[in-house]
Amino acid sequence: MKISIITPTFNSDKIISGNVNSILSQSYKNYEHIIIDNLSSDNTILTVKSLFENSGNTIQLNIISEKDNGIADAFNKGIIASKGEIIGILNSDDKYFNDSVFERVINTFDNEKILFVHGDVLFNDPTYGSNIRKPLLCPVTYALPFNHPTMFFRREVYMEHGRFDIRYKYSMDFEFICRLTKQVDDFYNKGIYLKGEPLVTMAAGGASWKNELDSIEETKKVLKKYNYWNFDAKKNYILRVFRTKLKILLSNIGLKRIIVHWRKRKWEN
Repeated sequence: MKISIITPTFNSDKIISGNVNSILSQSYKNYEHIIIDNLSSDNTILTVKSLFENSGNTIQLNIISEKDNGIADAFNKGIIASKGEIIGILNSDDKYFNDSVFERVINTFDNEKILFVHGDVLFNDPTYGSNIRKPLLCPVTYALPFNHPTMFFRREVYMEHGRFDIRYKYSMDFEFICRLTKQVDDFYNKGIYLKGEPLVTMAAGGASWKNELDSIEETKKVLKKYNYWNFDAKKNYILRVFRTKLKILLSNIGLKRIIVHWRKRKWEN
C-alpha cells in the first residue's frame, strides 16, 4: 500500500527541513510527499527539492504551487492529487516522531475493517511546556476526540464522505470528524489507536492555536450543524471560552507559570 502525505506550506523555509527529513527517513518507502504551496516568496520550494534530490527520491515528491483558499483548500488539493491508498496530513512545522511511523501504520491497515489509525503527539510548546498528549477519545460535544496530525485514513473515507469544508478556517478537522461520527456507524471503533511512542511531534503556534477563540466559535457552529448542540456541548463551550480567556489574562499579567502547572497536571493524567 502507498501512503500519501500532504503538507501545506507558505514561507516555510526555516521549518520545512524537519518535516521533510522525517518522511525521507521512514523505513517504509512506498510513499509520496505532496507539497501544497501557497506561492511562497522564500526558499521553501528550493529547500524541499534539494532535500529530495540529495536523498535520490525525487520521484516520490509532488509539488503544487498555486494560490489556495485557506488550509482546508490546501488539504483538499492534496487529497485530489494523491495516489496512495492511505492518506495522512502533516503540517509544515510538524514532523514524524521516528523512522518507524509508516511501518506501524501500514501493519495496522492489514485489517480491512479499519478506516483510520491514530496515536499520541509530542506537543512541543516552549511557552507553556511540552508534553505527550494522548487522544481524548471523548464525545465530540466535549472536544476533538483524536489528535488529527496523527490520523491516517483510507482513501475511501474521503471518496465516500467528502473532503474538508473550506468554510472553516481553523476547525476543518473538527467538522470532518463530526461528519464521520454522524455518517459512519460505530465510527470510533473503526479506528486503531497506536499506543506507545508518539506518531508526530507537533509544534505549538498553528493557526487554531493562535486564533483559539475564533476556533472555539467555529466548533460551536459545527456542533449546531450536526445537531450535537446539547447541554453538554453548551457547558463545555462555556468552559473552553473561560479557560482560553483566563490563559490570555494570566499570560498578559506575567503569570504563565500557573498555565504551565495546570497543563502539566492535565496531560499527566
